[in-house]
Amino acid sequence: MLNAWTPRDGEEPGKQRVYSHAGYVLLQLALERRYGIPIGQLIESRILTPLGMHSTLIPERGRDNRAIMPPELIQKTVQGYSDRGTPIGPPGNQQGYFDFPSTGQMFSSARDLVTLMAACIDGNLADPQLREALRITQREVFHVDQEFGQAMAWENVDLGDLDIIDKPGGLNNASAYVGLVPARKIGLLLLANRGEFSHEIGRYHILPALARQ
Repeated sequence: MLNAWTPRDGEEPGKQRVYSHAGYVLLQLALERRYGIPIGQLIESRILTPLGMHSTLIPERGRDNRAIMPPELIQKTVQGYSDRGTPIGPPGNQQGYFDFPSTGQMFSSARDLVTLMAACIDGNLADPQLREALRITQREVFHVDQEFGQAMAWENVDLGDLDIIDKPGGLNNASAYVGLVPARKIGLLLLANRGEFSHEIGRYHILPALARQ
């Protein structure tokens, strides 16, 4: 699929921002080929374990589209719903855009995600390589317009008197938003077991209100 992809008329490398989830798959393939290790193991050994994120995992999908993980963890997962409030699969149902290994939903806890936010905000980590890697992911690599800049997954948002680094995401049964204001050491995490949850309330209302107090 990636080899068959071609730019549309008028698109040139480095000239426009085209958002695609396939970019993450391309990065996954590059990392797996470079290190000879599945992406799930790489993330666990290089990020999750050093940060102490022991409740975060990327399980494979079973034939019933349910995450393959121990029953005690399945019992802790929430029911997912569509944006209209309709249940989507049982708890542990794993949606995704691709069928490549490790491209389904990642399962985590609020505590683990707060740990990640803290590491991204203050960079107070013993591992210098991980500290630098987290810093690099926040650096703008493509200037979209006066308000937006694209970093590695993160989006840089310039609200005039406030700079936000954030990332909304989700699938049809769950949504998440992580927003950071590094200059004020403020972070915001929104989790919803519902698809298409609006992240704008965090970006344009809650974070600015917290930062300007």
